[in-house]
Amino acid sequence: MITKRLNKMNKKLITSLLLTSAFLTDFANAANEVSANVGLTSNYIWRGVTQSDDNLSLSAGADYNADSGFYAGVWAATVDFNDDTNFEYDFYTGFQKELTNVTVDVGYIYYGYQGEDDLAFSEVYVKADFDRLTLAISTLADSDSGGSFADSTYLEANYNFSLPQQISLDIHAGYYDFKEADSYQDFNISLSKGDFSLMVSTLTGNDALEDTLISLSYNKSFDL
Repeated sequence: MITKRLNKMNKKLITSLLLTSAFLTDFANAANEVSANVGLTSNYIWRGVTQSDDNLSLSAGADYNADSGFYAGVWAATVDFNDDTNFEYDFYTGFQKELTNVTVDVGYIYYGYQGEDDLAFSEVYVKADFDRLTLAISTLADSDSGGSFADSTYLEANYNFSLPQQISLDIHAGYYDFKEADSYQDFNISLSKGDFSLMVSTLTGNDALEDTLISLSYNKSFDL
């Protein structure tokens, strides 16, 4: 019974991604770019917290990028919260503008979850990309659990180093501020080469969530 239900949900997810990819491909034929991506990770980690109960997670997505700076996309991944939730599906859109020495990105993202009624939420965000340094702030826009605008805000800084042998080193620091819960900090460091990456993540400041996690991931992007 569980297998049949999972197969049915997986078919719906795959169908949704294929339809989105087809729509974006038609949209891109007028100009601009469309790409798709698939991924596999040993542990889906988001803002220092495992989303897959320290297990494997599969993901897939599609993106549209216009010459004007407008972009939109969809992304989905398997999750495990030890309840009836089996996958996450995200929709996002925004606008990027290249200014002197910085690229500014303003957007909106919706996080949906199959299985539970009160997990979905959305955020608005602003990012500033200074070549190798990226600064970003994301704040809650709406939540099915009853949260209000700006009830939570996530601040982050990311820095990229280019190493020999086409290896990339990325360092991340984040602070998740909650009005109605314990705030926390998360840090990670990752090494990437080609389509593979290895990340070590740690979280402090919240006793219920404090942990050090490791993930090995493969992600492949391709133009449509």
